[in-house]
Amino acid sequence: MTGALATDVGVMSPAPQRVRLSFLSSRTQVDVSLPLDVPIVVLLPHLVKLTAPREVDASEDPSITEAKNDIWVLNRHDGETPLPPDSTLREAGVAEGELLRLTAKRALTPPTLYDDVVDAAARLNKAAHPGWDGTAARWMAFAGVYLTSGGWVYLLLSNTFAAKRTPLVAWSVTVALALIGAAALAYRRYAQRDIAAALGWAALPIAGAVTWVAVHGLGGYGLAAGCAAMTALCAVLHLAVGTGHWGYLVFQVICALGGIALALYAAGLGTSVAGVGLALVATLACLAVPSATRRFPRVAALRRRHGRSDVTSGNPSRGHDVWARVRSETFTRSALYAGLALSAGLGAVVVLISVRPVRWSGAIFALACAATLALHSQRPITVVERAALAAPAVALTVLSCLLAQNGSRPISIVTFGALLVMAVVFAVIGATARPGRAPQRLQALLAYLHYLVVAALIPLALWVVDGYERWGSA
Repeated sequence: MTGALATDVGVMSPAPQRVRLSFLSSRTQVDVSLPLDVPIVVLLPHLVKLTAPREVDASEDPSITEAKNDIWVLNRHDGETPLPPDSTLREAGVAEGELLRLTAKRALTPPTLYDDVVDAAARLNKAAHPGWDGTAARWMAFAGVYLTSGGWVYLLLSNTFAAKRTPLVAWSVTVALALIGAAALAYRRYAQRDIAAALGWAALPIAGAVTWVAVHGLGGYGLAAGCAAMTALCAVLHLAVGTGHWGYLVFQVICALGGIALALYAAGLGTSVAGVGLALVATLACLAVPSATRRFPRVAALRRRHGRSDVTSGNPSRGHDVWARVRSETFTRSALYAGLALSAGLGAVVVLISVRPVRWSGAIFALACAATLALHSQRPITVVERAALAAPAVALTVLSCLLAQNGSRPISIVTFGALLVMAVVFAVIGATARPGRAPQRLQALLAYLHYLVVAALIPLALWVVDGYERWGSA
């Protein structure tokens, strides 16, 4: 009997099971080993103590910090939902070697008692409702810069000012050079990444409009050469400014694919064929972005292998660059997704407007491209990657349904119904969405739909270009 009991009872180690994790705050990375079965609320004070010396921000207004405090939360690096503080790391599903973010959230404290009512009202109003600050002024300045850039593009492209295009081109080039110079100065002299990126991106529409003015009279090959020139110019501007690679990469992808489509159009393939090819290639290329960008960490590892080791180099800032590298790779994938999705939308719109009235083949093909982009947005983990696919997909769906109103009556009715269904679906998603992953059955259903829509793209493309009729007649 003793032997039987000994075999039934498991042997448990008295030491708690631990897991090694990495925690990232705004300025610090901490690698620690923590027990799995301790509540997160117990671990947070110790993690805050490790990062507190680097998280102090003494530049805030004392009247604001007096009425506010920080609430520290843990969330995964690929999500915004905090981990439940009353659960353990095991219950939260934290795995070995996972990367977590330690962030501080502002919360109002109970009001302080004052002897002077006027002073109390002034302090509490300033704390609860901050007035005009540097961030608001910066965003207003960005809006003004982009409105000005759009104004210059309108002046260059509008036929109203065709007689004055030569001086307008000269002034536009001057404005674009001023924006690029200010962007380079903001980053290389003052290390202001957001200002440099915003100013550098504002010069791209002006440069594109100037290029169009220069080559629009040369036909399709001239426009293709202009797209190639803009692709090279984006690379040069990125090197000159030093930051903002997201916008430059998006513009490069659009110009490269658009230039190829224009070259095919100039070769005599027709507007529909060029538009279908652009939409089809860009949509299918979105599926290859994850596998194509997997080599980025490998290349970085090879470079480090031929150089000095991070541990032996004596540079303590190397460990803090992990989060920057992760964000850079994420934004690179997001830029590729955005450029390809916008190119696909551009090709689908060309298909819709190339034939009047709109036919069933063009409308269904455009909606299929939008559905492929929308369903593929469930694959990426980060929000910026999903938004880069979902936003163009929604815009393409709405624009396709609006353009299809110029078709026959059945097409206009069906596309209008599709708009209503999309609005209802968005309302249901907004009302019933909950933090966390979608149910397993819904994920499987979306995966099957994604597979079917992708498989239908090439047959639909052949339908648009009348491929079946040509094969039948042959």
